[in-house]
Amino acid sequence: MQTALSSSVSVCALFILTRLIGKKQMSQLTFFDYVISISIGSIAAEYAIYTDVGAREGITALVVFTMLSFVVSFICIKSYSGRKLLDGTPTMLIEKGKIVEGGLKKTKLTINDLLEECRQKDVFDIANIEYAILETSGKLSVLLKSQHQPLTPQNMRVKTNYQGLCVNVIIDGKAVDEHLRSINLDENWLNAELKKQNFENCTRVLLAYVDNQGKLVVHPKTSHFKIR
Repeated sequence: MQTALSSSVSVCALFILTRLIGKKQMSQLTFFDYVISISIGSIAAEYAIYTDVGAREGITALVVFTMLSFVVSFICIKSYSGRKLLDGTPTMLIEKGKIVEGGLKKTKLTINDLLEECRQKDVFDIANIEYAILETSGKLSVLLKSQHQPLTPQNMRVKTNYQGLCVNVIIDGKAVDEHLRSINLDENWLNAELKKQNFENCTRVLLAYVDNQGKLVVHPKTSHFKIR
């Protein structure tokens, strides 16, 4: 029971602190972010399992490491030198179709690692690459040579219509009022549009969204039931 309770508290604390740290921690880990994440995870695990670690000590350690993350983020935002020291700098791995050996040595990558990263970018011939840069997050950014880049409407001088975001207004049978307000619509408009498509209300709708032309697109639920 004590382990179960400690584990529950640990998970709740981790969830709250991770939300406070922000999405950057999950989407792209820098060197310091990686260290902080491992440390926080280890502290939470020890607090959950070992009975000699009290709630006060465990939570305090988690909060301290979270605050360290905030401090480092502040330094990186305010100081270029601090950002360069703590986060590192991007490294050139391919330049004008040629592998930069110094970049591979600096990042401790092998040729196989580089080729794998390029293949994951759908590039199987290094000669087609103008520049490949390893970002501080560990992700590879690739710029293809102009003759190997995908053809776009701009290249063909073809005019295109504006393509905006679709706004979800019904999710799982419930109207999303805040989304409706964001596009200056209300439930009266929504209900009128639903009736045009033979839906009496939202309950039979799995997903409905307003496209960039202002049209309501409805995806009904596959299971049918009586609507009271």
